[in-house]
Amino acid sequence: MVTLKRTPGRFTYHSLHLHRREGHVGARTREVALALDSQGHVEGSQSLPQALWVWQAPARNGCVTGREELTGREGPHCVTSIQGREVEGTMLGAPFRARYDGAGRLQALEVGASRFTVAAPGERLRPPPDLFAEGVPVEGPRGALRFEPPWPVPARLPGMTEWEKGAARALAERVHAAFPEKGPGEADWREGGEGEAGGCLAHALRFAAEAEGLGQKVALVHGLLVVDGGPARPHAWVRVALAGGGTLELDPTSLDAVLPQTHLPLALVDAKDSGREAGERWLELLRGSHRVVRRP
Repeated sequence: MVTLKRTPGRFTYHSLHLHRREGHVGARTREVALALDSQGHVEGSQSLPQALWVWQAPARNGCVTGREELTGREGPHCVTSIQGREVEGTMLGAPFRARYDGAGRLQALEVGASRFTVAAPGERLRPPPDLFAEGVPVEGPRGALRFEPPWPVPARLPGMTEWEKGAARALAERVHAAFPEKGPGEADWREGGEGEAGGCLAHALRFAAEAEGLGQKVALVHGLLVVDGGPARPHAWVRVALAGGGTLELDPTSLDAVLPQTHLPLALVDAKDSGREAGERWLELLRGSHRVVRRP
């Protein structure tokens, strides 16, 4: 649920994102408040807050510079068609369609694969479905896991710092030992993975947070894990840049080796980023646009 609020000189974007995994429902709340000038631009910039721009029913075709509230990304936000109360265009390259009521209030919004509709005051959110409860089928009896068609995943993210294997492995062991209970919990939806119980995402987030405290920047790997010939299920681990080149992948949840036969990367993301690319790829996987196969 996204709540938008505008007061003189200020615009606030608040989001509540529900997750469901193995019967556990978690919530992640994020909020950004931006100072605005008299023209509605972000103070000190010519950009308009993205949600505020689309909330206000653009009056004509054309482009402005918009800012995505949570990530700070800026770029063209364009209206290409206005038909009555329907507006179409693109935001940072993603197509959108918005519908407004007679007073110009936003009623429905489609952005890429996402759908938003206006909620009545006090309306309660329904628990989300567990989309990956059954896992993803794996084709082939043996060999390394791959996506068909393939999905390229970069070896590194910009800004990753080089580290020694021994120090990185020692941190993985400390993070593993820090969770007395290993299973979905509130820690999976907190930026630093804080909590006594947590699944793979909590372990990866805590690893990244503690690495940052040591002056190291690592990447989160969103992907799939196959255990004992079963289906591929969502999993998260970390990737570390090594001194002198190369990378090291660590699974602090289990401390098992990260192997091509068991771990299949889907996307490499910054631990503090929105993970939008990973989310888009998960949706594509759910649609069946890619298969998980083994190749000897």
